[in-house]
This record gives sequence, structure tokens and C-alpha cells, in this order.
Amino acid sequence: MILGDPIIYKNGIIYLKTGPVELELKGRYIIILFNVLPLGRNKAVLGMPFLQEYNLKINWITGDIEL
Repeated sequence: MILGDPIIYKNGIIYLKTGPVELELKGRYIIILFNVLPLGRNKAVLGMPFLQEYNLKINWITGDIEL
């Protein structure tokens, strides 16, 4: 659920979430919940609420993230 709406994947809807996870971004620790999707290894989708709260600077070419 990226914006709170159920996500349709193949023949079903994905509702699975993690519990609180501590995440480190450049030495800053935050607690976050993840919605689990079958995206493959080491991939994540950051939703708008997360991006708005932390206002990250993302270099889309190198993949570097700054707070």
C-alpha cells in the first residue's frame, strides 16, 4: 500500500507489512514500517509520506541519498 490503497499483484492483493524497523540513513536513525512487495533482492519503494517527512536529496544517476 504505497498511498494507503491496496496493491494488486498477479491474482491477489498485498496487505503484508513489517513491524517497526530501525533504519540508518547517513548516521541518522529512524523507525519505519515497510509494506512488503515481491520486487526482488535489495529493492524498496519509498512512499510520499516518507519522502515528504525526510525531504531527501536523491542523485538518480549515482543512487546516492542525502538527508
